[in-house]
Amino acid sequence: MAFRPEAFRYQPESDTYQCPAGKVLSYEGKNRDVGVTQHKYRARAVDCAACEFKEKCCPQNVKGRTVVREEEAPAVVAFRAKMETEEAKQIYRQRGPAAEFPNAWIKAKMGLRQFRLRGLLKVTMEATWACLTYNIQQWIRLR
Repeated sequence: MAFRPEAFRYQPESDTYQCPAGKVLSYEGKNRDVGVTQHKYRARAVDCAACEFKEKCCPQNVKGRTVVREEEAPAVVAFRAKMETEEAKQIYRQRGPAAEFPNAWIKAKMGLRQFRLRGLLKVTMEATWACLTYNIQQWIRLR
């Protein structure tokens, strides 16, 4: 059974990880994405090559084991905390009848499962046209 990232202990004072064999994984860099920053840590290749747990930990890896630590943006953390409140859950329950059917209809009937254009302005226009079409069809149905 392979060693999962949970088997490695994070050392915040030195910003490193310690593997189950006691070796140190040093900070290698970070990758930023929307709402999350991924911090990458790597063990030295010589440490992994001589390790007694190599077959369980990283059998095909010749560069040294890596572990990634994710750090969510403060806005994401605040949003998650807000959505855990009972008030937010009540408000979100009301969203279903008002928003979910139009979203499903636009996806199924108009085939808008992904945008055909790139760029925020173009995507906004494509979504606006889809919503306008839906609203006009509902207006015709109700007339």
